Amino acid sequence: MNTTAIYPGTFDPITFGHLDIITRATKIFDSITIAISNNFKKKPIFNLKERIELTRIATLHLKNVKKILGFNDLLANLAKKEKSHVLIRGVRTIFDFDYEIKLAAINKQIYPELESVFLLSSKEVSFISSSFVKEIARYKGNIKPYLPKEVHFALLKKLNFYKK
Repeated sequence: MNTTAIYPGTFDPITFGHLDIITRATKIFDSITIAISNNFKKKPIFNLKERIELTRIATLHLKNVKKILGFNDLLANLAKKEKSHVLIRGVRTIFDFDYEIKLAAINKQIYPELESVFLLSSKEVSFISSSFVKEIARYKGNIKPYLPKEVHFALLKKLNFYKK
């Protein structure tokens, strides 16, 4: 059976924490679709097109990441449209898990064939979040350990901290 799983998120920006989950998911599923939310409530630094491109660059080495797309819909509706029955969700803490089980229940009610698979973050990256990285960057702290090189430079440039 050829299983395509969707890994959704805002990815503003994509971090080593996200890449940890994506890389591990590629060992479980035949094909991965990364779905980037156009959620304006989160006030992203990067626009959707930029986030898609940075994610594409960061995942070039992962051959079974087959599609990267933006979406502005309910996640369950996107999964149905993409004919996927699996959502991948990264979990860092018990607080993430509490939120994720509620989200999984709602998604299952909307699309009963949809299963949510939770992957625990590796301990080395479990503390990384895009929000923390952006806050560190705004105060000119070192964000190199948390981001792929291209994403690191793109964030510094976006915040006008990078001069050629």
